Amino acid sequence: SAPEVAQAVADLRPTLEAYFDMNSVSPGTKRHEAKVLEHAGIAYVDTAVMAPIHPRLHRTPVLIAGPKAEALERVLGQWGMDTRVVGDEVGRASSIKMLRSVMIKGLEALTAEMGLAAERAGVTTEVIDSLNASFPSVDWGAWTSYNLERMATHGVRRAEEMEEVVKTLKDLSIEPDLTEGTVRRQRRF
Repeated sequence: SAPEVAQAVADLRPTLEAYFDMNSVSPGTKRHEAKVLEHAGIAYVDTAVMAPIHPRLHRTPVLIAGPKAEALERVLGQWGMDTRVVGDEVGRASSIKMLRSVMIKGLEALTAEMGLAAERAGVTTEVIDSLNASFPSVDWGAWTSYNLERMATHGVRRAEEMEEVVKTLKDLSIEPDLTEGTVRRQRRF
């Protein structure tokens, strides 16, 4: 509903200095929204929240991009926010977030698939031990539990975000083979 909300705000023509869009949507969607709002005289700031809000709240790392991002970052900094300008082109912050999600949400989906299958096969301990031996810097048992909990709690929202990642990849002429599987696994959870 991000484009519809942007249109509704533009139609109202409120006195706003800027519109910070924190939705996890494709860069193309954000560029469309920017045109709508800028036509109404409202500066658009492509905003990407890069970590869970809790426990850091307003200090959660946020990327921002857009023609006025540099000036507005100073205001956000005065409020104690953890922001970083990644460019003056709308879509840049969302590109970073969407493409990072290919890996983060994809690894969650793979971990869940592996964990569920290992449990059904009765070999969870052996699989986790093998992964711990191959990648000793990761506690695979804890990470698998964490990912399963995150997907159970946020799977629907994450699937919707991954659908936007699919759009992002297609806009870049990349076939989203694995990412489409991530959408399905996240949604099932």
